[in-house]
Amino acid sequence: MSPAPSHPSHPKIASSLLKYPIQNYQPFKGVYIPLRVLSLLILVPFWAIYFSFPSNRGRRSWKISECIVMHLIKWIMPLNAECGIAPASVSKVREPREGDLKETHFVWVNPAKEERIQGMARDGRVKGVKVPGYVWPKGAKLDDLGDEGVVGLFIHGGGYMMGNGTETFGELNIARMLHKRSKMKRILSLEYRLCGDSPHPAQLLDALAAYVHLVDTLNIDPKRIVFLGACAGGNLVMMLARYLYEEKVLPMPGGLMLFSPVLDMGIDFEITQGTAKPRPNTDIDWLATSHLANVRLLGQDHKEPEILFGPYFSSNRAQPGSYTSYPPTFVSIGDAESLREENEQLVELLKGDGVNVTFDVQKDAVHDFISMDAIPSDQARESAIQSACGWVDRLVVE
Repeated sequence: MSPAPSHPSHPKIASSLLKYPIQNYQPFKGVYIPLRVLSLLILVPFWAIYFSFPSNRGRRSWKISECIVMHLIKWIMPLNAECGIAPASVSKVREPREGDLKETHFVWVNPAKEERIQGMARDGRVKGVKVPGYVWPKGAKLDDLGDEGVVGLFIHGGGYMMGNGTETFGELNIARMLHKRSKMKRILSLEYRLCGDSPHPAQLLDALAAYVHLVDTLNIDPKRIVFLGACAGGNLVMMLARYLYEEKVLPMPGGLMLFSPVLDMGIDFEITQGTAKPRPNTDIDWLATSHLANVRLLGQDHKEPEILFGPYFSSNRAQPGSYTSYPPTFVSIGDAESLREENEQLVELLKGDGVNVTFDVQKDAVHDFISMDAIPSDQARESAIQSACGWVDRLVVE
């Protein structure tokens, strides 16, 4: 385990890092994106040759095809932060056609009432709005649980820049498997606003609205609700939990589940400025993080970047004692992913504060491995799902 970092202060962030690069603007964007994509015509054959030698693969258990896919994703991913594109995003203002939904049904989630909005969630320019949600299974009522089972509030990832909460997005395989194989018999998947739609605290407001919908509107006991999030969705889960813990506008949920969560939102500024070492495994993991993603989340000239170093955005940097009385928590990562160290730091903080923590680390697995079949590995995916389902079932019994 890595010790929790001691950050009594943080480096002053250079103003130049808060500006978008030239490829964010036309006509440069229109040239940069096609050139980067076209370069794959050269890179993919090179990778095929390079990874044909097992010694060049990050782990010897990885297949050539898996290594190529991971490097392809890593090559394309910076376009999100640098150019402001939002792949796999969906409309937040229109209902989908019912025929397009096979496993879920659509609901609107109304904004939280004013008395629920305090502290970090209160902002003069960013307000709550009605956002979409998707209910598992199709046709079921969230509050029709019977005597057993829990309700999951699922928050997808994508660096706050991309992705969606529909059943077609890869990360929803987590919700799918938990619904099929555990006592999590109802799930609300939230379609929150991305940073391209609105800066922080829009994402917190939308997550809060979903929880208010479950507790206030549907009268579901908070103890029977579990927050679960993948990637940046895990960050938002921890942000919502921190908000509830500090503002006490609603009780805490019965449990937290984090899958490859992005926890440290300040470190990319430190890495860029040379005051911190790169995350471990960055040379073999497909995840490409960037301080620009966090600039987009806060919005230029909207929020001071210093808040990224606080416990709302960087839960691994919280002080000891910050997690006293937190609910049982499940954390799942791969041992080859670049976010491993910050997850170890969070787990140590939680354990130190007496939280019941299950830390699931899968061998030779990379970031968000449960969500994509084309990356390593099927064995890790099955093992992690078994661990997650077992954790949910034990939570219900307790």
